[in-house]
Amino acid sequence: MNSIHSKKQHIYYIDFLKFIGLVLIIFAHINAPGWALAIRTFDVPLMVIVSSFLASKSYAKYENQGKFPIQYLIHRIKRLAVPTWIFLLLYFSLHFLFTKELFSLKYYISSFCLTRYGIGYVWVILIYIYSAILIPLFNKFKLSSKFIISILAIYILYETTCFLKLGENNILIDTIFYYIIPYGCLTFLGYNYDSFSKKVIHILLITSFALFIILAFIMWYIHGSPQSPSIAKYPPQLYYLSYGIFVSFLLLQFCKRYNLKIYKSKLVNYISRHSLWIYLWHIITLKLYKILNLPQIWYIEFVIILVSSLFITFVVNKLLDLIEKKRKYTFLSYLRG
Repeated sequence: MNSIHSKKQHIYYIDFLKFIGLVLIIFAHINAPGWALAIRTFDVPLMVIVSSFLASKSYAKYENQGKFPIQYLIHRIKRLAVPTWIFLLLYFSLHFLFTKELFSLKYYISSFCLTRYGIGYVWVILIYIYSAILIPLFNKFKLSSKFIISILAIYILYETTCFLKLGENNILIDTIFYYIIPYGCLTFLGYNYDSFSKKVIHILLITSFALFIILAFIMWYIHGSPQSPSIAKYPPQLYYLSYGIFVSFLLLQFCKRYNLKIYKSKLVNYISRHSLWIYLWHIITLKLYKILNLPQIWYIEFVIILVSSLFITFVVNKLLDLIEKKRKYTFLSYLRG
C-alpha cells in the first residue's frame, strides 16, 4: 500500500483514489446499511488496480537501476508481509493478555499466511503480494496479442472452475488459484493503465458496464431480488469483477480529467502514504469498538474507527521520529508505511 510521490498531477489523483479505496475497505467492516455496502463493493478492485499502476512506476525504477526482478519482489514482499506479521504478533499478544485465550494452531498459521481463514482481515495483503509477483511477468510480455489471449483463456477456465465449484473447500486451492487469477487480471489492467489508448479504455468501460448490468438482472432473476456484487466476491467472479473494473476505470478517468484541490490535501496524502498501517490499526479499533459496546450507529462507528486508526498511526510515527532523532534503525521503517 505504499505510495509513490511525484510532482506530476496524475500521481496526486492516484493517491486520492488510494485514499478512497482504503476508506471504503474500512467502511466494509462496519454494520452499514446493505445498499451502502453494495455500492462500495468496488473498493478492493480499485485498490488493486491503483496499486498496480503505482507498481509499474516503481518496477520501472528498478529496471533503470539495473536491478533484478527478484530484488523488486523481495522488497515488495518485505514491505507488505513484515509489517503485517508485526501487527499480528501484537494483536494476538494483546488478545491473550486481556482474555487469556489461545486460538488453534491452524488459526495462527492461517493468519500469518495471510488467508481469510484466520483473523480474516489480512487476506487483502496477500492479494498485493500476488500482484507484486505478477508484475515482472506483465512487464516482460506487455500488451502482446498472444499474452492477452492467454490471459482471457485462463480467465475463462477460471470462471468455469468457479461455476463447477472445483476445489473451493480446499484452503490451498482457494487461497492461491481463486485469488491469483482474478486479482491477477486486475493487476494486469492497472499495470498497463498508462499504455491503454482512449479507445481501449472506452471499450473496457462499456464492456464491464454491460456485463455488470446483464449479470445483475441474471442474479435478480435467480435469487428473486436485487443482489449486491459482493455475492460473487468469494471467490471473485465476473459479476463482482465487472462492477469493480467499471467503477474503478470510471473514477480513474474522472480524476484524471478534473484537477480537484482535494488531490493535494495533506490529509489525503498522509492517509495514502500510511495506508497499510492505518488499515492494520483499524482491525484493533474495530475489535475495541465491539468490546466496549459503543453506539451501534453505523456512521458514528465508521467515523470513530477511521479517526482512531489515523490517530494511532500518527502517534506511532511521532514516537518513531523521536527514537530516530537519536539513532536510525532500519527495522523501524516497517512500522511506518
